[in-house]
Amino acid sequence: MKNKSLLVITACLSFAALVGCNSTQNPSKEDDTHILSDWSIHHDDEFGGAYIDISIADFNNRGFAFGDSVNFTFVTDGKTVTYDDIGYYSGYYVPAGQELLVGYKGYDYIKFCINYGQDIYAENNFNENTKVTIVVNEPQKYLQVEETLSISYSDDRNEYESDEEFANFREVTVGNIKSGILYRGASPIDNSRKRAAIVDNLLAKNNIAYDIDLADKLENIYVQEKYVIGDYMQELINNDEAIFLGMAAAYKADDFSMKMKNMFLAILDNDGPYYIHCLEGKDRTGYVCMVIEALCGATYDELIDDYFITYKNYYKIAPGSDKYNIIKEMHIDEMIRYVFSFDENTNLLTAGYYSKARAYLENIGLANTQIDQLQEKFSA
Repeated sequence: MKNKSLLVITACLSFAALVGCNSTQNPSKEDDTHILSDWSIHHDDEFGGAYIDISIADFNNRGFAFGDSVNFTFVTDGKTVTYDDIGYYSGYYVPAGQELLVGYKGYDYIKFCINYGQDIYAENNFNENTKVTIVVNEPQKYLQVEETLSISYSDDRNEYESDEEFANFREVTVGNIKSGILYRGASPIDNSRKRAAIVDNLLAKNNIAYDIDLADKLENIYVQEKYVIGDYMQELINNDEAIFLGMAAAYKADDFSMKMKNMFLAILDNDGPYYIHCLEGKDRTGYVCMVIEALCGATYDELIDDYFITYKNYYKIAPGSDKYNIIKEMHIDEMIRYVFSFDENTNLLTAGYYSKARAYLENIGLANTQIDQLQEKFSA
């Protein structure tokens, strides 16, 4: 049995009074609510994890609710794998490396995965014969986590002050990054959030010379309906001035490091201005930009401030608010510690980021001369 209760309790304690855990008794499993029996799953080939073949609405109609603690039993060809006390959330509201069940806005199905971690589907050798049973362990055990961290944003351009805010599009200028070389934001081709055409116009407006697509695979962009290729982006593709990396949001996985290396090698072989994006321009994009920013002398405050512009653009979260402090502590600080190999006792405010960025790039396979060339590409 893979019991993750201690991890969940530790995470809850770190949120202090805002996200405390309770200890109610398990509910009755006598009726047909609060249970999903022998259900089919399928693999999330893009990001990893197991989709449960039921919509969020239908799952919730069976008595499940965001904030519940649930138990899983997976059966594959007679082999049983269990996970107990897993939080069910409307977003990825757990620390990296922890399991969760998520019903994310826009998903066709609910999904069981490890946040920013290894592919739980592949790890367990799940397949098309795998069946899952899900039962409520403790209803609303993590409701405070859900309510405190629950965030969503609009896809209506009229609700934003500018195209740049709507597209989360911005120039990166922290540290000693030179002007006009590095930009980040939402996808110019994945139109799932209705932003592709506007981002394409912003690429043209800012004379982007090389597009770095962290999320997508080239073989998919002309066959899947969600993709809309604008004139400017099409010209970049035609001129081989774009790279498609197909990176899952699992930055602790070996595959992520390999694709990071390929991305930096592509940067060395192509001139900017560069545009880095995933779908929203948030997590994968934030990770990559963090490395570049530190290599160019950014401080902790600069890393945090640039990352959090996304939360201001999309979610209108103000610095100093409860949501800001919890997201910074649980998500961004944790990412910083991982990227730069800081232990839990390191003071992030005074830590040395430049040397750690170089060490990170060495660890993914770049030579010192290549790291010097990257620094020269971006630094003023």
